[in-house]
Amino acid sequence: MKKRIVSFVLAMAMMTTMGACGSKETTGDKESDTGAGSSITVLVESGSPAEALAKETAAAFQEETGCEVIIDAVAYTGMYDKLSTEIRANQATHDVACMDVVWLAAFADAIEPVTGADTSDFLPTLEESGTIDGKLLGYPMWVNSKILIYRKDLISEDQVPTTWDEYKALAQELATGDMYGTTVFGSGSDAVCSFLDFACQAGAEGLIFDSEGNVNITDQAYVDALNFMVETAAADYTPADALATAATESQELFTNGKVAMQLNWSHQYSAAVEAMGADKVGCAPMIGGSAGVGATTGPWYQCVMKNSENKEMAQKYVEYMYEHNGDYMDLTLKIAARTSVYEAAGNEAGTEHTKAVLETLGATQSQARPMVKTWAQIEEVLIGVVESCLGGADVTETLNNAKTEIEAIGK
Repeated sequence: MKKRIVSFVLAMAMMTTMGACGSKETTGDKESDTGAGSSITVLVESGSPAEALAKETAAAFQEETGCEVIIDAVAYTGMYDKLSTEIRANQATHDVACMDVVWLAAFADAIEPVTGADTSDFLPTLEESGTIDGKLLGYPMWVNSKILIYRKDLISEDQVPTTWDEYKALAQELATGDMYGTTVFGSGSDAVCSFLDFACQAGAEGLIFDSEGNVNITDQAYVDALNFMVETAAADYTPADALATAATESQELFTNGKVAMQLNWSHQYSAAVEAMGADKVGCAPMIGGSAGVGATTGPWYQCVMKNSENKEMAQKYVEYMYEHNGDYMDLTLKIAARTSVYEAAGNEAGTEHTKAVLETLGATQSQARPMVKTWAQIEEVLIGVVESCLGGADVTETLNNAKTEIEAIGK
């Protein structure tokens, strides 16, 4: 999942870096400005919490270890290709890379496994989603899941829905000529994650693949999930353009007073509070289907590359950043990866969403997307599934066709 920090926060972080951090942005040149001591190069997504925190902590890490941190900030769309190129060339351009969980399977052979890590403070699902073939591939940076974000000036605490039926009924009740009850994500990766959220809630055991590696997308849980999306999208209490709606569009409708509640990524809660005021915005765990509450997750990991020429220092760096994981809560997205961080943040004004995430991730049906090398191709198939069904295609037939396509793609 892509994440963005508003420009003024990054500007302040950059000013702090230029004034105090002594790190250098680069496109892969590992020479330090000072020419002294060792250095490591860290790949981060430009404009993300990873870039901001890497800049803020670079000077302190150098003072502690003598190692300069060279930050290579690249747009999300270019990060995968950049890593692929250097891995194929057997080069060590980056010592540490920040990775979306869906990339781990593709790059697993090029990542140095983590050994001896204390995972007891990992948020639920994070150890599992970062492990392939029994090997933990990195320290988690943050995780996101969808939660219920609602207008608490319109919805009393005892009205907050917990099930599909309650959610639909309340959306219908709240819809007026000026406001929709809720939204449906029918566009891009957000649509896929919503589909998988609902499949979790409907009882899916393993997402897309079962425990034996068989494609399970025709199971009843997926049929129920798609039918729920189709029914909600067709209802008069949701906007008619579901196929053009994802997280950003839903959040805009919500903060403009056009939607009473939404199932959106948890970081949107803090943004909504900032835009609308704490008196108007509430949050709660994800809703539940026949199998209860469940959601799929969007974590990122910080990984040491096997070809690093300074692997020992790279390992110290990822451990250092995990120790400072709580600092992510000071940034705009206000998401992190440690249970202790979320428990503390849940008691602070503006970060109440962390309690909702903890409960959501702790639910039995919450699970990660499959750790397969072919996820990018599979996701394209799933985007087509959601779009086709929201456009009127038969759900069962569409899922049968998708199963055939995914089996052909393989893992």
